[in-house]
Amino acid sequence: MVGDRHAEQKLPPLDTLAARLEYLFDQIRPTADELTDSDESGRRYTNREIAEKINQVAAETGVTISAAYIGELRRGVASDPRTSHVRALASAFGVNSGYFVDDAAARRIEDQLALLNELRRMDVKQVALRQVLVDNGLSATDTQLVEQMVARLRAVAAGPTRSTPGDRG
Repeated sequence: MVGDRHAEQKLPPLDTLAARLEYLFDQIRPTADELTDSDESGRRYTNREIAEKINQVAAETGVTISAAYIGELRRGVASDPRTSHVRALASAFGVNSGYFVDDAAARRIEDQLALLNELRRMDVKQVALRQVLVDNGLSATDTQLVEQMVARLRAVAAGPTRSTPGDRG
């Protein structure tokens, strides 16, 4: 399919753990709940914030990590982390841990992140919708249809701004 080839072409070279980790930092942003009043919406996570997310659940997972070590992984200084660290990083970003080791998984996640970022741009609450899209593995055509439906629902919810014939329904 044309959409699949396009997604494959735009995927940056994610051939190292450092590149894949940096891609997550580039694409995934803190949620509104994670931001403070002084934080800029849409800003990137810091190494410290990701370390804190991992360390907050350390009692359950048994995994702790430092911001400095995350920085070393991002720069490629450290390149062979423990499996538990890979899983913890994936969990902190909300992606499958296969992203770090499987090219096909990386491509799928890249496509999902592109859709998620577009939905965020559209001011959609992504929690339930994201889960549905991920679970059902929607095609590019299907995701475009979902975007159009969301846009239409937003327009309807906003109320009539101008009335045109045939605009009912």
